[in-house]
Amino acid sequence: MFSWSHSKQTLKLPVVIIGISVSIGLIPSLFANPDHYDGDIHYYDTVGQNRQRPQQRPHPDLHVPSVPVKQDITVFSNGPTDKTAYPYIQTTINFVEGHLSFKAFLSDSSEVSYSTRGEHIRYSKCFGDICMIVSQKNLLGVSNTSTEWEKGHIFGEERYQVAMGHKAALVASERKLYIYNSYTNHWDTISLEQESLRAFANLHEKVAIITTRRILVMDLPTEMQFEQNLLLRSISQFEMRDGFINFYAGSKLWMFRHQTEAFEEVDLMD
Repeated sequence: MFSWSHSKQTLKLPVVIIGISVSIGLIPSLFANPDHYDGDIHYYDTVGQNRQRPQQRPHPDLHVPSVPVKQDITVFSNGPTDKTAYPYIQTTINFVEGHLSFKAFLSDSSEVSYSTRGEHIRYSKCFGDICMIVSQKNLLGVSNTSTEWEKGHIFGEERYQVAMGHKAALVASERKLYIYNSYTNHWDTISLEQESLRAFANLHEKVAIITTRRILVMDLPTEMQFEQNLLLRSISQFEMRDGFINFYAGSKLWMFRHQTEAFEEVDLMD
Protein backbone atom coordinates (compact mmCIF):
# COMPACT_ATOMS: atom_id res chain seq x y z
CA MET A 1 0.00 0.00 0.00
CA PHE A 2 1.30 3.49 -0.95
CA SER A 3 2.28 5.53 2.17
CA TRP A 4 2.35 9.33 2.61
CA SER A 5 5.95 9.39 3.87
CA HIS A 6 7.19 7.54 0.82
CA SER A 7 5.38 9.98 -1.50
CA LYS A 8 7.05 13.04 0.12
CA GLN A 9 10.53 11.61 -0.43
CA THR A 10 9.71 10.72 -4.01
CA LEU A 11 8.49 14.28 -4.80
CA LYS A 12 11.66 15.94 -3.45
CA LEU A 13 13.90 14.38 -6.11
CA PRO A 14 12.69 16.41 -9.19
CA VAL A 15 12.93 19.69 -7.24
CA VAL A 16 16.57 19.07 -6.31
CA ILE A 17 17.47 18.09 -9.90
CA ILE A 18 15.83 21.23 -11.35
CA GLY A 19 17.63 23.48 -8.84
CA ILE A 20 21.02 21.97 -9.69
CA SER A 21 20.47 22.36 -13.46
CA VAL A 22 19.49 26.06 -13.15
CA SER A 23 22.61 26.79 -11.05
CA ILE A 24 24.89 25.02 -13.53
CA GLY A 25 23.32 26.97 -16.45
CA LEU A 26 24.03 30.34 -14.78
CA ILE A 27 27.72 29.66 -14.01
CA PRO A 28 29.10 30.10 -17.63
CA SER A 29 27.29 33.39 -18.20
CA LEU A 30 28.54 34.87 -14.93
CA PHE A 31 32.16 33.97 -15.70
CA ALA A 32 31.86 35.05 -19.37
CA ASN A 33 30.94 38.65 -18.43
CA PRO A 34 31.84 39.50 -14.82
CA ASP A 35 30.70 43.13 -15.35
CA HIS A 36 27.30 42.12 -16.70
CA TYR A 37 25.47 44.29 -14.22
CA ASP A 38 27.70 47.37 -14.54
CA GLY A 39 25.47 50.19 -15.87
CA ASP A 40 28.24 51.74 -18.00
CA ILE A 41 28.94 48.64 -20.07
CA HIS A 42 27.93 48.52 -23.74
CA TYR A 43 26.77 45.07 -24.77
CA TYR A 44 27.59 43.47 -28.10
CA ASP A 45 25.89 40.60 -29.88
CA THR A 46 27.61 37.72 -31.68
CA VAL A 47 28.17 39.74 -34.90
CA GLY A 48 29.72 42.71 -33.07
CA GLN A 49 26.83 45.18 -33.44
CA ASN A 50 26.28 47.61 -30.58
CA ARG A 51 22.96 47.05 -28.88
CA GLN A 52 21.04 50.06 -27.68
CA ARG A 53 21.19 50.55 -23.94
CA PRO A 54 17.91 51.03 -22.08
CA GLN A 55 17.09 54.66 -21.42
CA GLN A 56 18.10 55.78 -17.95
CA ARG A 57 16.32 58.35 -15.83
CA PRO A 58 18.31 61.61 -15.56
CA HIS A 59 19.72 62.71 -12.26
CA PRO A 60 17.22 65.05 -10.54
CA ASP A 61 19.87 67.80 -10.28
CA LEU A 62 20.63 67.79 -14.04
CA HIS A 63 18.63 69.93 -16.45
CA VAL A 64 17.75 67.96 -19.55
CA PRO A 65 15.89 70.04 -22.21
CA SER A 66 12.67 68.44 -23.38
CA VAL A 67 12.93 69.91 -26.89
CA PRO A 68 15.96 70.07 -29.21
CA VAL A 69 17.95 73.31 -29.26
CA LYS A 70 16.94 75.55 -32.16
CA GLN A 71 19.63 76.26 -34.72
CA ASP A 72 20.60 79.93 -34.99
CA ILE A 73 22.46 79.67 -38.33
CA THR A 74 20.69 78.71 -41.55
CA VAL A 75 21.83 78.36 -45.15
CA PHE A 76 20.48 81.25 -47.21
CA SER A 77 18.24 80.48 -50.17
CA ASN A 78 17.73 83.03 -52.95
CA GLY A 79 14.29 84.58 -53.35
CA PRO A 80 14.63 85.60 -57.02
CA THR A 81 15.36 82.71 -59.38
CA ASP A 82 19.07 82.31 -60.12
CA LYS A 83 19.47 81.42 -63.82
CA THR A 84 23.29 81.46 -63.72
CA ALA A 85 24.97 78.54 -65.49
CA TYR A 86 27.69 77.83 -62.94
CA PRO A 87 30.74 75.88 -64.14
CA TYR A 88 31.94 72.81 -62.28
CA ILE A 89 33.69 74.12 -59.18
CA GLN A 90 36.41 72.05 -57.53
CA THR A 91 37.14 72.66 -53.87
CA THR A 92 40.89 73.26 -53.68
CA ILE A 93 41.18 74.06 -49.96
CA ASN A 94 40.40 72.06 -46.86
CA PHE A 95 40.54 72.34 -43.10
CA VAL A 96 40.89 69.93 -40.20
CA GLU A 97 39.51 70.57 -36.72
CA GLY A 98 42.04 69.71 -34.05
CA HIS A 99 42.15 70.25 -30.30
CA LEU A 100 41.02 73.87 -29.85
CA SER A 101 42.23 74.77 -33.33
CA PHE A 102 41.49 74.72 -37.05
CA LYS A 103 44.18 74.00 -39.62
CA ALA A 104 43.56 75.02 -43.21
CA PHE A 105 45.45 73.18 -45.93
CA LEU A 106 45.94 75.38 -49.00
CA SER A 107 46.38 74.26 -52.59
CA ASP A 108 50.15 74.84 -52.41
CA SER A 109 50.35 72.39 -49.44
CA SER A 110 50.96 75.13 -46.88
CA GLU A 111 49.08 75.16 -43.55
CA VAL A 112 47.31 78.07 -41.81
CA SER A 113 46.28 77.54 -38.17
CA TYR A 114 43.78 79.32 -35.95
CA SER A 115 43.27 78.79 -32.21
CA THR A 116 39.60 78.44 -31.23
CA ARG A 117 40.28 78.57 -27.49
CA GLY A 118 37.39 80.39 -25.80
CA GLU A 119 35.18 80.21 -28.91
CA HIS A 120 32.20 78.03 -29.76
CA ILE A 121 32.07 77.07 -33.44
CA ARG A 122 28.57 77.51 -34.87
CA TYR A 123 29.22 76.94 -38.59
CA SER A 124 32.13 75.88 -40.79
CA LYS A 125 32.50 74.98 -44.46
CA CYS A 126 34.97 74.94 -47.37
CA PHE A 127 33.95 75.50 -50.98
CA GLY A 128 35.92 76.43 -54.08
CA ASP A 129 38.97 78.43 -53.01
CA ILE A 130 37.74 79.49 -49.54
CA CYS A 131 36.85 78.23 -46.07
CA MET A 132 34.59 80.04 -43.61
CA ILE A 133 33.99 79.65 -39.87
CA VAL A 134 31.38 81.41 -37.71
CA SER A 135 31.83 81.35 -33.93
CA GLN A 136 29.83 83.11 -31.23
CA LYS A 137 32.07 86.20 -31.49
CA ASN A 138 34.10 86.05 -34.72
CA LEU A 139 33.86 85.51 -38.45
CA LEU A 140 36.83 83.70 -39.94
CA GLY A 141 37.83 83.32 -43.56
CA VAL A 142 40.81 81.81 -45.36
CA SER A 143 41.64 81.37 -49.05
CA ASN A 144 44.36 79.83 -51.16
CA THR A 145 46.19 83.18 -51.19
CA SER A 146 46.03 83.67 -47.40
CA THR A 147 48.85 83.66 -44.89
CA GLU A 148 46.47 83.60 -41.91
CA TRP A 149 42.77 83.28 -41.04
CA GLU A 150 41.17 86.70 -41.51
CA LYS A 151 38.99 87.70 -38.57
CA GLY A 152 35.81 89.76 -38.72
CA HIS A 153 34.04 90.78 -35.52
CA ILE A 154 30.33 90.40 -34.83
CA PHE A 155 28.56 91.89 -31.84
CA GLY A 156 25.15 91.41 -30.28
CA GLU A 157 23.54 89.41 -33.08
CA GLU A 158 22.20 85.91 -32.53
CA ARG A 159 20.79 84.67 -35.84
CA TYR A 160 22.61 84.48 -39.16
CA GLN A 161 22.18 83.19 -42.67
CA VAL A 162 25.23 81.96 -44.58
CA ALA A 163 25.96 81.47 -48.28
CA MET A 164 29.10 80.24 -50.05
CA GLY A 165 30.52 81.11 -53.44
CA HIS A 166 33.84 79.80 -54.74
CA LYS A 167 35.55 83.21 -54.34
CA ALA A 168 33.34 84.95 -51.75
CA ALA A 169 31.23 84.01 -48.73
CA LEU A 170 28.30 85.78 -47.08
CA VAL A 171 27.12 85.99 -43.48
CA ALA A 172 23.86 87.94 -43.16
CA SER A 173 22.16 89.18 -40.01
CA GLU A 174 19.04 91.32 -39.76
CA ARG A 175 21.16 94.48 -39.69
CA LYS A 176 24.30 93.79 -41.72
CA LEU A 177 25.90 91.79 -44.49
CA TYR A 178 29.41 90.45 -43.93
CA ILE A 179 31.19 89.40 -47.13
CA TYR A 180 34.49 87.52 -47.19
CA ASN A 181 36.62 88.48 -50.20
CA SER A 182 39.12 85.78 -51.16
CA TYR A 183 41.12 88.14 -53.41
CA THR A 184 41.92 90.59 -50.61
CA ASN A 185 41.48 88.18 -47.67
CA HIS A 186 39.22 90.78 -46.09
CA TRP A 187 35.72 91.02 -44.60
CA ASP A 188 33.54 93.78 -46.06
CA THR A 189 30.49 95.05 -44.16
CA ILE A 190 27.31 96.41 -45.75
CA SER A 191 24.59 97.92 -43.56
CA LEU A 192 20.95 97.02 -44.09
CA GLU A 193 18.63 99.93 -43.26
CA GLN A 194 14.92 99.33 -43.87
CA GLU A 195 15.73 96.56 -46.33
CA SER A 196 16.36 92.81 -46.28
CA LEU A 197 18.49 90.42 -48.29
CA ARG A 198 16.80 88.60 -51.18
CA ALA A 199 19.67 87.05 -53.20
CA PHE A 200 23.41 86.44 -53.15
CA ALA A 201 25.56 85.00 -55.95
CA ASN A 202 29.25 84.78 -56.83
CA LEU A 203 30.69 84.00 -60.24
CA HIS A 204 34.45 84.46 -60.79
CA GLU A 205 35.44 88.00 -59.73
CA LYS A 206 31.92 89.41 -59.30
CA VAL A 207 29.38 89.24 -56.49
CA ALA A 208 25.70 90.09 -57.01
CA ILE A 209 23.51 91.08 -54.07
CA ILE A 210 19.79 91.85 -54.30
CA THR A 211 17.85 93.41 -51.43
CA THR A 212 14.27 94.65 -51.24
CA ARG A 213 15.50 98.16 -52.15
CA ARG A 214 18.58 97.90 -54.40
CA ILE A 215 21.01 95.85 -56.47
CA LEU A 216 24.68 95.70 -55.49
CA VAL A 217 27.50 94.40 -57.68
CA MET A 218 30.92 94.00 -56.09
CA ASP A 219 34.20 93.57 -57.96
CA LEU A 220 36.31 91.38 -55.68
CA PRO A 221 39.89 92.30 -56.80
CA THR A 222 39.26 96.06 -56.47
CA GLU A 223 36.55 95.91 -53.73
CA MET A 224 34.56 98.45 -55.78
CA GLN A 225 30.76 98.42 -55.24
CA PHE A 226 28.16 99.50 -57.81
CA GLU A 227 24.55 100.20 -56.82
CA GLN A 228 21.20 100.43 -58.61
CA ASN A 229 18.02 101.58 -56.86
CA LEU A 230 15.08 99.33 -57.67
CA LEU A 231 12.54 102.17 -57.71
CA LEU A 232 9.94 100.10 -55.83
CA ARG A 233 10.32 97.21 -58.29
CA SER A 234 11.03 93.61 -57.38
CA ILE A 235 13.60 91.41 -59.11
CA SER A 236 12.03 88.12 -60.19
CA GLN A 237 15.15 86.45 -61.62
CA PHE A 238 18.79 87.19 -62.43
CA GLU A 239 21.63 85.68 -64.43
CA MET A 240 25.39 86.12 -64.08
CA ARG A 241 27.64 85.74 -67.13
CA ASP A 242 31.30 86.35 -67.91
CA GLY A 243 30.70 89.81 -69.41
CA PHE A 244 27.47 91.03 -67.81
CA ILE A 245 24.77 90.40 -65.21
CA ASN A 246 21.05 90.60 -66.04
CA PHE A 247 18.45 91.53 -63.40
CA TYR A 248 14.80 91.08 -64.50
CA ALA A 249 11.92 92.99 -62.90
CA GLY A 250 8.75 92.37 -64.91
CA SER A 251 8.99 94.33 -68.17
CA LYS A 252 12.22 96.02 -67.12
CA LEU A 253 15.79 94.73 -67.28
CA TRP A 254 18.83 96.13 -65.56
CA MET A 255 22.05 94.97 -67.22
CA PHE A 256 25.39 95.42 -65.48
CA ARG A 257 28.27 95.38 -67.98
CA HIS A 258 31.67 94.35 -66.64
CA GLN A 259 33.53 96.39 -69.24
CA THR A 260 31.84 99.71 -68.44
CA GLU A 261 31.11 98.88 -64.79
CA ALA A 262 27.71 100.51 -65.09
CA PHE A 263 24.01 99.59 -65.10
CA GLU A 264 21.96 99.94 -68.27
CA GLU A 265 18.17 100.06 -68.07
CA VAL A 266 16.27 98.23 -70.82
CA ASP A 267 12.51 98.30 -71.38
CA LEU A 268 11.49 94.82 -72.56
CA MET A 269 8.10 96.05 -73.87
CA ASP A 270 9.63 98.04 -76.75
